Amino acid sequence: MIRAAVLEDAAVIARIHVASWRETYRTIMPDPYLDHLSAENREPGWRKSLAEGPVFVALDQTNEIVGFANGGPSRKNSVMEGELYALYLLKSHQGQGTGKRLFDHVLEDLRQQGCSSCVVNVLADNPSRFFYERFGGRLVSGQPIERGGKQLIEYTYRIMLQPSSNV
Repeated sequence: MIRAAVLEDAAVIARIHVASWRETYRTIMPDPYLDHLSAENREPGWRKSLAEGPVFVALDQTNEIVGFANGGPSRKNSVMEGELYALYLLKSHQGQGTGKRLFDHVLEDLRQQGCSSCVVNVLADNPSRFFYERFGGRLVSGQPIERGGKQLIEYTYRIMLQPSSNV
């Protein structure tokens, strides 16, 4: 099930954020960088995000949060373009359609805000980047970034938004 997150979800979202980074980026980013991540340090940022706009959470069959996603206006491009800021799902719940359902909720929210496209930034070495290609994402650029002293390439994908499907 997907629902809108509430402020009380911030700590769980922060824990999943850190756990997902460690699961996904362990072979991509330096271990000390990942080991230094802290849910406690991320929680204030998620409280702020929850106050600013919708964050969607995925629940498992026991109603535990197992993933989240959020988006909003593009931080770099035109006002008519949206951006997927985050989509993280615990590895144990990947491959079951949950990520797609989270993604669909963010895209529907962007459509309702009047966006005609959505960009998403993803590390080139992240195998999950192909997820966005499967759903119409087209690679539009790549730029170098640094994390933990390591140079990485971050790809930007653009997804054209179809008319509302009322998720």
